[in-house]
Amino acid sequence: MQQQQQQQAHTNKRRRKRKSCLSCFCCYSSGSIAANVEGLQLKTVDCDWMSSENASAHHTTEYSAKYLILRRAQTFTMKMKFQRKFHKTADRVVLELNLGTSSQLMNETKVRCPLVATIDPAKWGMVITHEEEETFLVTFTVNIPPKALVGKYKSVVEFTSQLESGESVTTRDNEPEFAILFNPWSKLDSVYIENEAEREEYCLNDLGIVYRGSKYRISGKKWNFGQFEENILECSLLLLDKDKRAKEKPNKWIQKRGDPVWISRAVSAMVNAQDDDGVLVGNWSGDYSGGVSPTKWNGSVEILQQYYNTGKPVSYGQCWVFSGLVTTVLRSLGIPTRSVTNFASAHDTEGSMTIDNYVDESGEEIDLGGDSVWNFHVWNECWMKRGDLPTGYDGWQAVDATPQEISLGLYQTGPAPLTAIKNGEVYLGFETAFVFAEVNSDRANWIVKQDEVGEYVIETLGSRFPKSVGKYISTKSVGSDDRLDVTNLYKYTEDSAEEREAFKKAYAFGTLPEYQAGFLSVEEEGKGVSIDFSTAPNIRNGDGFAIVITAQNDSAEKVTVDISAVLHSTLYTGEKRRFIKRQRFSAVPVDTNSTVSRDFNVMFSDYNGKLVDLNSLRLSAVVKVKETGKMFADSYEFRLDNKEAIDIQIENTLQINKEYQVLVNFSNPLPTRLTNVVVTLEGPGLSEPLTRKLNRNVVAGGTAQFSFPIKPKKVGKKSILVDVDAKQVKDLKNFFDVEVVSS
Repeated sequence: MQQQQQQQAHTNKRRRKRKSCLSCFCCYSSGSIAANVEGLQLKTVDCDWMSSENASAHHTTEYSAKYLILRRAQTFTMKMKFQRKFHKTADRVVLELNLGTSSQLMNETKVRCPLVATIDPAKWGMVITHEEEETFLVTFTVNIPPKALVGKYKSVVEFTSQLESGESVTTRDNEPEFAILFNPWSKLDSVYIENEAEREEYCLNDLGIVYRGSKYRISGKKWNFGQFEENILECSLLLLDKDKRAKEKPNKWIQKRGDPVWISRAVSAMVNAQDDDGVLVGNWSGDYSGGVSPTKWNGSVEILQQYYNTGKPVSYGQCWVFSGLVTTVLRSLGIPTRSVTNFASAHDTEGSMTIDNYVDESGEEIDLGGDSVWNFHVWNECWMKRGDLPTGYDGWQAVDATPQEISLGLYQTGPAPLTAIKNGEVYLGFETAFVFAEVNSDRANWIVKQDEVGEYVIETLGSRFPKSVGKYISTKSVGSDDRLDVTNLYKYTEDSAEEREAFKKAYAFGTLPEYQAGFLSVEEEGKGVSIDFSTAPNIRNGDGFAIVITAQNDSAEKVTVDISAVLHSTLYTGEKRRFIKRQRFSAVPVDTNSTVSRDFNVMFSDYNGKLVDLNSLRLSAVVKVKETGKMFADSYEFRLDNKEAIDIQIENTLQINKEYQVLVNFSNPLPTRLTNVVVTLEGPGLSEPLTRKLNRNVVAGGTAQFSFPIKPKKVGKKSILVDVDAKQVKDLKNFFDVEVVSS
């Protein structure tokens, strides 16, 4: 008898379990369940996430990820097939989403999305949009609110049914993970950008141009942003999890995952590895042992994939590489972003709003401070609303991942509103004063001498230039490869009343050293003698060249001057590296209000083996007036362009998923032997980065050929990017455009 009772109890338990499982298919049923419900076949609920349709509607079809990627501030569609009719009064369905490992309702990392009567765009919710009576297939529209946290969510569909017996049964079915990104297509999102062409450029374009060079010679280089390539989005989300703030205050930090201000700030910190095991190690030493030269990279993909796969920082990078990575990461997350180059970019280490350079009477540079003027510096701009600031500061924000100065314990910069930078409102946003100084500092050249104990002291202000930094601020144009000058977004016209007022406002918040104040208050640019420099256009690495030094007498008296000049190779940051040549022109007469010029001639043998990285050079000159003893100083930063050395051969039109061979023909551009030649090829939608090392030297005038296999993965216009580096010359690049068509 006892055994029969146990068997009956077991049978009843199995029946309750069957009802429980059946209720999950109903997802939301109304009224009591019919008597024949127990006779239905037991099987799992079928949920169709309509990945293809949703990805198309959310502009995420290009991502290589295997999971669904959606954008917030937009609805998506899913279908559920039940075993019986869906009863709205007796059945309940909830879509539960969990972000992170310890999700909570309080901080919105756990979301309970209910079935509602109508969609509220500001809230999570889903509505039934279609029911098929015969097949029990129900279509739901689910709303993602505009402030949803960005990240990868685990999903669960939860069903609760009120059975005929009065018992309430709940079942939870695990569903696939999916990601939620920012949405620049929605007016409700804080990253909304109105122009469709700009959305295409700043969110969907995976190939761009990074500008380098100097204010005298601007050079654009193709860059593979590759934000849709394999594991790039995964790496971007990983960076948000690894930020120091996420570890120190996880509950507080996770709530900022919906704010592009804090996301962009975190990315500016995590892209560099100087203090937080971020992506890329910065190196400006010229010694790249243990890694590769920053000039080797053609894009972001190889770096981010290596970091994601190994968990270790990649070596090495400089400013344009950091900027390329930031563009890739933020575009992958849905924030409109572009790389921007500032030529003659100031680095003000003292916060004085002046960039101070020191030379002695012979023109030799004396290292007395950390200020510098970089030939160029590349950072980023992100488009967003600034709800954390007063009205008027929405739009482009400057963000910089290059590790220059520590802010609040981390190497991070921005977001700084361009409107605040332009108006000198350096107290608004993050690190706005630092960016203002980069584009609108005054540059001062100080002439120093040693006192009786050997200490250097200021003898005079050699020159002061209020308009020599922040030149030709450049980015790629929308929809074309043309250069777009955006200097007007950062500052008013030089010497205009508005520009000087903005400088005075920022200068008032600066920290001018007392020992300079007296000189700056009395000296003015162009008082007595001014100095100018020029070279022939397109001077090339491997050739000789001349720098023309011109002294202009602005006084009413004829004068005699001595001109002393010294040439050094430099890093593009302005840091002096190798001495190349010194020349002096003595007792040069200059008539009243007239000029005199002298040629500073340089042969290849003078600089062979002394250039570093981007072939940057600086000539420092001091002009001393014999009659008055006054001295004037200035400097000239420039670079030698590399000669064309790479020829890429392949058909102009390629078929998708068909393998091709790319031939790369290399010619030695220097009148000297090249050793340790390395070639890299890549292209978004065409090939992962591929590297070939040449096992021989290339003599002067010699050639080498390389072959690379590629297999196009996406249709449309694509670019093949090639870089060649050797011990003697780096940053030799070229590209070849192809059209990929369907087979």
